[in-house]
Amino acid sequence: MKPEYIAEAIGIISKSNSITVSFNVPVSDNYTHTYAILIHQSNASVIEQLTNAGFSLSMNPKGLAVDKF
Repeated sequence: MKPEYIAEAIGIISKSNSITVSFNVPVSDNYTHTYAILIHQSNASVIEQLTNAGFSLSMNPKGLAVDKF
């Protein structure tokens, strides 16, 4: 994900005080491939704001991965 997309997502996420997020989480326990932003706990409004801004959200065993292509 491009740095400007990460900054945009963090801007959206930081407006909520009831969200738990991790950054640069390894996909398979090594850092060759990481989830740039991984949401562990959230509310519906943050999910809606991210999708309205064009972000792709996908569930995985570690949480909700945020991406933008």
